[in-house]
Amino acid sequence: MTTLAPPRIVHLDPVDHGLVDPARGSRALDAVLDQARAAEADGAALVVVPAGPRDVPAGPRWPSTAQALAVLLATTSVRVAVGVHPTAWDPATLARFARSAAGLAADRLVVQVHGPDAGTFATALAARWPGAVVVGEAGLRTLA
Repeated sequence: MTTLAPPRIVHLDPVDHGLVDPARGSRALDAVLDQARAAEADGAALVVVPAGPRDVPAGPRWPSTAQALAVLLATTSVRVAVGVHPTAWDPATLARFARSAAGLAADRLVVQVHGPDAGTFATALAARWPGAVVVGEAGLRTLA
């Protein structure tokens, strides 16, 4: 009898500095892309780009959506979950991003909503975008 391991979910490292960091440049993002490619090559079912602080996308750092788009474009088959906070987005804007990103990457995008009002936000987003929308960590396990 063959026993199959459950599909793996790999949480990528956060990129904690801004778009312009003279000391580190884009090496942190490059490292995350390498990590995502390695997870894909190792058979991961899903890689997760962590949600940034609650004020992103206004904060001076790579927004999680930009990181997720980079990961989607750097990989070919693994699904990519992007963590977002409802306080940082409105559903219509995030739906536009999700449609564009999913179109570029063969519908591999998953939006993972965190924090207060996550369920309400996820419902509003799902009404505007037909892709995968989950709430919190438990939602990810339903995909893998």
